[in-house]
Amino acid sequence: MYVLDLKKEFYEFLAGKRIFLIVHYDIDGICACKILQSLLKYRNILYTLAIVRGRAEIKQAYIENSEDVKYFVLINCGGTIDIAEELEADDNITFFILDSHRPIDLCNIYSTEQVRLLSGPEEEALVPEFDHIFRDESDSEASNEESEDSDGGNRAAKRRRLGEEQIMKRREKRVWEENKNRLLFEYSQFTYYSKASAIFMFDFAWKLNKDDKELLWLAIVALTEQMLSGKIDNTQYTLEIESLRAHCKRLQNKTSDTDVQTSLKIVFEKDLKLTLYRHWTVEHSLKYSMFTAVRLKLWTLKGDMKIHQLLADMGLPLVQSRQHFKSMDLQLRKEFHGSLEKLAEKYNLQDIEFASFILQYGFRNKFCASDIVYALLAILEASPRDKKPEELFNQALDCLSRSKVEVMNNAMERAKNIARTLFKTVQSAVDMKQIITAGPFVYYIIREGCLDWYMFSHLHILALLAQFILKAYVSMSRNRKASTLPLIVSAPKDLERGTCLLLGIPPVCENSPRKWVFAPFEQAADKMKCEVNCDYLDTSYIELRTEDRTRFFDALAALLN
Repeated sequence: MYVLDLKKEFYEFLAGKRIFLIVHYDIDGICACKILQSLLKYRNILYTLAIVRGRAEIKQAYIENSEDVKYFVLINCGGTIDIAEELEADDNITFFILDSHRPIDLCNIYSTEQVRLLSGPEEEALVPEFDHIFRDESDSEASNEESEDSDGGNRAAKRRRLGEEQIMKRREKRVWEENKNRLLFEYSQFTYYSKASAIFMFDFAWKLNKDDKELLWLAIVALTEQMLSGKIDNTQYTLEIESLRAHCKRLQNKTSDTDVQTSLKIVFEKDLKLTLYRHWTVEHSLKYSMFTAVRLKLWTLKGDMKIHQLLADMGLPLVQSRQHFKSMDLQLRKEFHGSLEKLAEKYNLQDIEFASFILQYGFRNKFCASDIVYALLAILEASPRDKKPEELFNQALDCLSRSKVEVMNNAMERAKNIARTLFKTVQSAVDMKQIITAGPFVYYIIREGCLDWYMFSHLHILALLAQFILKAYVSMSRNRKASTLPLIVSAPKDLERGTCLLLGIPPVCENSPRKWVFAPFEQAADKMKCEVNCDYLDTSYIELRTEDRTRFFDALAALLN
C-alpha cells in the first residue's frame, strides 16, 4: 500500500525503533541513503546498513537480521518483486520501500499492512484494479458445496442445473483469467525508471524543514546520473531540473554564510556534454565524449581530422588544447563555451548544451554534477577487483563529502580511463565490423581477453557501452532500419562458472527509455530450455551460460520475427 502521510506513518512511526536499511548498489541509492541518514540523526533512530546488488543478497540480508529487526527500509530495491512472498516474511515484519525501478509489483501495491510504499502512485502507470487481478476462489467453492448439500426436488434436474452453472462459472473464470493475463502483460511488459529516490527523499526533507544545500546537491547528482545513463527522457529531466532550480534559488537566498572559503554555492547554468572537460584536456574530452565521438565519427581518420579543424575554428592552439583545462589561458577558458556554441551547427553539435548545476566551494573547488556522477561510477565499478562492495559504497559516500576532495580527484582519474576504454571498444567494434545484425535486433559480444573486458561485467558501465555502441552503429550503418533496431550487448560475467551478462536497450528512434526486452528474453530462455539467472533488479539484464548464448540469440530472433 502507499504511505500517504510520510511524516506520521514513516518518520515518526520509526522514532525509537531499530530499523534495517537495505540499499541498492547504485548512485541514486547512495544519494538517497545519505539524505535519509541525515534525517534519521535528528530523531536518533538506530539503524543497520546493508548493500545489495540483487535479489539473492536482499534475501540473505533479511535472513541474517529478521530475528533482531522488525522494520526494514529498502532503497532502490524490493519494489519490483513481491517482497513478502520472496523473503517468506513473518506477519510481524514491516517493509518500507522507496524504489525508482518500475513497474512496482502489484502485490506490494495492494498489500494492506506489511508492505508500505513511500513513493506515491503515478498517473502514467496504469495499475490494474484489484478485482481484475486478485480473486477469492473460496466464495464460489462454498456456494457450490451449499447447493450440493441442500436436498429436495428432482435430483436429475438439479444435477443438470448444477452442471450448467459449473460450465458458466468455468467460462467466466477462463474469461477472467485471460483478461488478468492481458492486464498483467500490459502493466509489466516494460521495465523503466521513475523519479530518482534521492529527489523524493530531498522533497521529504524539505517538507520536514530539514533540507539544506548539501542535500539538494545529492538530489541533483542522482537526477544527473539518471539522465547520463539514459534512464529517463529529456522531458522528465527538464521537469525535475526546473523543480530543483527553484529549491536552489530558495536555499541560496536563505543562507547567511558569505565567506568564500566555507560557503557552498550551487549555480544553475548551461553545461556541455563533454566528459570531465574541466578536469582534463580539451582535446581528450572532445575525443572521448560519447556525444562528440558519435556526431563527428571520431573513430575514423576523417573524424579525427575534424577535431583539429574544430579547434582551429575555435581559435584554440593545439598547445593549449593539450594541457589541463585549468592551465589554459584565462581568456581561452572564458571563451571556450561560447566558441563551441557558435560552431555547433557547422559541426552537427546542435544539442551539445544541457541544463545542469555547478557546485563551488573555496577558491579552487568547482565541480559539475556530471563530473561527480563519473567519479562515483569509477569508484563503484572501476575499482580494483579485490575491493568489497561495502568498502566501495563508503568510499562513494566520502566522494560526496566536501572534506574528501582527494577521493574525488582520484576517482576522476579512473573515470578518464573508463571514457578511453569505452571509446576504444567502440572504435574496435566498428572497425572490425563486430556489431552484428540478427534480423529484428543487433548484437555485440565482448570477448574474454578484449581491452579491459572485466570492466564491462558491471551493469552501469555496460549500459554506457551499449548506448555508445548503438549510436555509433546507427551513425555508420547504411541500413535504413538501423534506428529502429534494439541492441543486445553481452559481456563475460563469471569465468569460473562460464556465464555471461546480457543487456537489451531500446532503439535510437524510441523517445521513451522504457526497455521491453525482458519478456522476449524470458520466452526465448523457456523455448530453448536453458538456465537463466534473473537476479538483477533491473530486468533488462540477465545472466546465462556462455555456451548457450548463440542458441539463445537464434531463439530470440525467431521469436521476434
